[in-house]
Amino acid sequence: MKRGFALLETIIVITFVTASLLLLYGTFTSMIDNSRKNILYDDATNIYKMYYLKEYLELNNLHSLEGEDIREITCDDFSFSSCSALMNTLSIEHLYLVRYGLKNYNQDNYASSFNEYLGSLANSDDYNYRLIGEFMIEGEYHYASIGVSAS
Repeated sequence: MKRGFALLETIIVITFVTASLLLLYGTFTSMIDNSRKNILYDDATNIYKMYYLKEYLELNNLHSLEGEDIREITCDDFSFSSCSALMNTLSIEHLYLVRYGLKNYNQDNYASSFNEYLGSLANSDDYNYRLIGEFMIEGEYHYASIGVSAS
């Protein structure tokens, strides 16, 4: 009788430990995914870069580009000659002007990581658009954005 009880007790403990480890594994993997997104999205350094770029572009008629859901901004859209040097200095691969609330953009020329970033953004009524910078750092796309008020 004592051997049967010990066996049953051992099976129950093994089941409890296994279930606990499975719950911990699920929590741990979601924490790793979230920390990876935090590294790739909205790094403080990149947000500062976007802030200063936004301020400079607003002086050079950024609001004239508004009107579409999403628009890739190039140096051809502005009349100052130092645009490409500025983009290279800030390590910006691509620059987008995106209407607030856009969570997915189904076009072939936009990377899936860009759509993942759009999906991670919170909505706000304070701004009509957001300026999104795409940075290539060590072979991975990093993103940062900043709100742009209506003109």
